[in-house]
Amino acid sequence: MKKLLVLSLIIACTVVTSNGQSSGDVLKMAQRSFKKGNYYDAIPLYEKYLQTNRKDIQSSYELAEALYASRNHSEAINAYSSLLKLVQSDKELKNNYYLAYLHYGNSLMAVQQYEEAKKQYLDFLRLRPTSPDYRELKRIANAKIRSCSEAQEMLQDAYVRDYQIEMLPEVINSPYSDFGPVWLDQFSLLFTSLPSDTLVMVKDDEDFAPVNKLYISKRQNGDWQKPEEAYDFNHEFFHTANGSLSMDGKSFAFSICQENDNHEVRCAIYVSNKKHGQWSKPEKIKGGVNQSAYTNTQPSFGEYTRRRMTSEVLYFVSDRPGGKGGLDIWYSAISRTGEWAEPINCGSSINSTGNEITPFYDKESGQLFFSSDYHYGMGGYDVFKAEGALKSWRRPENLGASINTGFDETYFSWRVSNANGTFVSNREENKSVFGKNCCDDIYFLEKQQVNELPAMVINEDSVKLPEVDIVLGLYSYDSQDSIEASFLTDKKGDFKLRYKLGYSIEVAASKTGYDKSYKDLRPDDLPDTLIIVLNKAAEKEKIDNINTIEPDQPMVFSEKMLNKINIKKGSVLVLENIYFDFADAKIQPEALEDLDVLERFLVNNPQVKIEISGHTDSKGDDELNLKLSQARSNSIRDYLIGKGISSDRLVPVGYGETKPVAPNENPDGSDNEEGRRKNRRTEVVILEY
Repeated sequence: MKKLLVLSLIIACTVVTSNGQSSGDVLKMAQRSFKKGNYYDAIPLYEKYLQTNRKDIQSSYELAEALYASRNHSEAINAYSSLLKLVQSDKELKNNYYLAYLHYGNSLMAVQQYEEAKKQYLDFLRLRPTSPDYRELKRIANAKIRSCSEAQEMLQDAYVRDYQIEMLPEVINSPYSDFGPVWLDQFSLLFTSLPSDTLVMVKDDEDFAPVNKLYISKRQNGDWQKPEEAYDFNHEFFHTANGSLSMDGKSFAFSICQENDNHEVRCAIYVSNKKHGQWSKPEKIKGGVNQSAYTNTQPSFGEYTRRRMTSEVLYFVSDRPGGKGGLDIWYSAISRTGEWAEPINCGSSINSTGNEITPFYDKESGQLFFSSDYHYGMGGYDVFKAEGALKSWRRPENLGASINTGFDETYFSWRVSNANGTFVSNREENKSVFGKNCCDDIYFLEKQQVNELPAMVINEDSVKLPEVDIVLGLYSYDSQDSIEASFLTDKKGDFKLRYKLGYSIEVAASKTGYDKSYKDLRPDDLPDTLIIVLNKAAEKEKIDNINTIEPDQPMVFSEKMLNKINIKKGSVLVLENIYFDFADAKIQPEALEDLDVLERFLVNNPQVKIEISGHTDSKGDDELNLKLSQARSNSIRDYLIGKGISSDRLVPVGYGETKPVAPNENPDGSDNEEGRRKNRRTEVVILEY
């Protein structure tokens, strides 16, 4: 799997013909492809073989591992499940196939089945294999268990995204892997891809395979142009990838990679310098940056300041000895004469037992962005950021579920001045010739304004209530867009209400033993802290009288909220969008949508009987207001009858100005416009349910 992720070398689809072959021959072909790392060839061969050899444990394991390595996690989950059923009754077999439990958990994390993933990691920790790597893998499993919990918390806050994300168009994202995006200027993007526009087919016994190359696409009038090959840097026979432009734009570092006889990817870092407007012939970086027999890849230029002197540094990725485990991020300082210092590991704050890859240093913020499959995250590779320099870094911060998923997010880059950037992912919308989630695509992201309102839930004694169920709805004023979420308050009874301007906010809070509470909020009129009060059900008088309505309890009527709450006798629904002309009982067209929702609710719940309550503010004659509110309630009743609702289920009542829910006037006697708006309302009271 590491070979796939270091370079995303999804390069070809091998022609393998198994028609007419014996079962044994098919297995040999599958094993040969598996050993070479040609997982896409191996998968259909194993599947064909296992149709008649379902109890072959080793072949079942290799199929699951091939699916896992090709990042087809949905199918890998099925394969691991079948495998573990074959070994579950044999303690020795379970220990022999210990990696299956760990990888099964990783695949479950990829599809965000975090509770089930925890179970597999715990099963892994109960094993006692004799393999020398098990001790280190136990650390990884324990980290994954914590990651599952962290991921669930991050998802809770992700109902409003911090970033607007879009996949770049097909002119850039091919059916293969596209990765390593680098902004050369405001409108030019360099990235790595295959040179072919069509599916490349090579035979398994041929040495030839197409290679990744660097391409440049320019954006003109908002449209990305067909990419052109970056001839100054590409190698004819080896993979060219992972570029980085120096701070002054005069040097370009990148990787040239190939596979050795053991099918291991080995990369070296090259650099080209711009002189008189021309790029020099790329040269392999001298010194210790490129250590033979190990991979050295994914360079990223950065800088650091020491004694008021700013110097350049190159961050890169290597699996050389002296690291913390797997792939680590290293750095080499560059002298003013262009000499490269001996590389130094970035330290344990950045690097881990797992793999840290695709570093990007942002000059404007002084932050290092990178991806890790070990630090606490959503699953796969997550993007992190850390402040510091060289080998002194603060604890990395996960960028959260606004960007990260259970799949792989890598190659993150950010432009602070533009509040936008790019990254790479094999997430669900990925389009590929090799199957679901196999290949990487390039995404563009842009920061959007998200606001947070501190909130808490308390009881009638002002004591915070922990783990209260919150149902949240955000509904756009200008479109049909809506955002819905449900989550629990924390153990202290607190939560953060995230919202965007231009959305109304509806909140419902509930907890066993308490009556529900509902809030209707507007972003332009929010408190400093939202406080929701829950009253104990046993201490609250049951609502039997339809005229007993508590002003702070009615909920704003919407089809979305109706699907999430428990309607009962005495429930009060506020029809906010029922408009009438002044001193008129004729329903305006804008009201019909809500009335149609009410009609569907009544059709779907034939046992329900309602009161239609009309209310006015205090302007005008008392008697006239009473008559007007009755006439308006009658209009709504008549509309519903016309839709086929029986009249004996509808009780129109006009209350005029007798039941205000807010002051009509301010203390100084002036009009309270907001109060009058709240008082001019139409409510539906549930009489029978």
